[in-house]
Amino acid sequence: MNIITLTLQLPDGYQLPEAGRAEISVRNAAGEQISASGGQGSNVASQVPAARQPWQYRFLLDPKVTPVGEALSVKVQMYLGETALFLDAEQTFTWDGSNQHVDIPLNLTPGSLAETVQAPAFGS
Repeated sequence: MNIITLTLQLPDGYQLPEAGRAEISVRNAAGEQISASGGQGSNVASQVPAARQPWQYRFLLDPKVTPVGEALSVKVQMYLGETALFLDAEQTFTWDGSNQHVDIPLNLTPGSLAETVQAPAFGS
């Protein structure tokens, strides 16, 4: 078994909300789910700023089932209530046959950006 560590790169200055609910899934080239949050691995979203404690998700990959060079798709989402905070985009990486570290950049949805930017105050 090999350990794959995904480091989920948050936008600069962004911190995960304490009440957020994370959903992470990894699928193989055939579209079969091989890992999901709530299953194996470390899937706890850290509340510590990313510079000090990255948000990571780890899962096991069986080389008997997954061939070296297989493309794996990662889908990451954080919800605050029913609102999705990140753009809904799958990221793909190729498994190199070893314990592997993969950086997954995340982008905020326009709604999340509006919630994180303070609106200007007018008049008196």
